[in-house]
Formats: sequence, C-alpha cells, structure tokens
Amino acid sequence: MISREDLKKLLREFNEKGYSDPNSKYIDNGKNGKVLKLNIGEYSYEDEYYGGEPYCGNETIWEKGIDIFRCVYWGKVVDGVDFGSIYGFLREALSKGPDGELVHRGPTEYTNGDFRYTNEIVGDIFEFRQVERIYLNDTEVYTAYFIGGRINVRK
Repeated sequence: MISREDLKKLLREFNEKGYSDPNSKYIDNGKNGKVLKLNIGEYSYEDEYYGGEPYCGNETIWEKGIDIFRCVYWGKVVDGVDFGSIYGFLREALSKGPDGELVHRGPTEYTNGDFRYTNEIVGDIFEFRQVERIYLNDTEVYTAYFIGGRINVRK
C-alpha cells in the first residue's frame, strides 16, 4: 500500500502538471463538464469539474487500474466580486504548494498586496477535510471545500 508521504507527493505532482503544464488540457467530458487525465508511471489521475460559479468536481488517483484516492470539492466567489482577479491570485497561491499536513492546493497562508489566501485541514491525506479561503482587504471573497482520502484499503 502506498505510504501517506508518497501519496501526498504523487497528488502534488499531478496537481502541478494540471495547474502549470501548458500541455495538460481539460477536455469536454460529454456531461456538461470538463476532465483532465494524466499518467505518471503506474498511476493515473482524473480531475473532473462542473460549473463556472459556483463550481464542483472530484479528483481520483488509480494505481494499476485500482482507485486508491478520491477527493470531492465545491467552491465559489461571492456575488459582486470580479472572479477573474480572485482566480488569478488563487493560481499564484496554489503555485506555492501545500505545507505541513495540508493535502494539496496551496500553503497554510499566503499574502500578496490586498489579497490573503488561507488553507486549513482536519486529518491527513488518508482522511481529510480541507477549506481554502481568499480575503480581499480582510473580507472573505472566495471559499472552497475539499473532502477525501484513501479508498479501497480493504474489501
């Protein structure tokens, strides 16, 4: 069975390929959503999402065709706020990567100018709940929720 640390590293590698590799493309999934499919060695990954604002989706990792990790997510920018600038700052924060026990996405906290990103977790990569937020001038303008962990440990 894959270790906690190895699973965190693998998820981070998939996330980096998805967020920053210009060759990684989300394609239409035929169900009004988009999907990104990636492979690293014996592992495959999919990130499938739906919506504009708010949005939702799920990430899955397979090892030799067996699903071993799943995360579902939902997020939004508050009404009346330009989501282009919020998502631009979010990409910047995500490029810093997670720290501590955080499973993925960005660090515990990141600030640039009037924007502040926070990321909180309960649990670890095998079972977690995670919330990321963006504040503009100390007002919360973006929230996303993540829940997931290791799956198919026993049958």
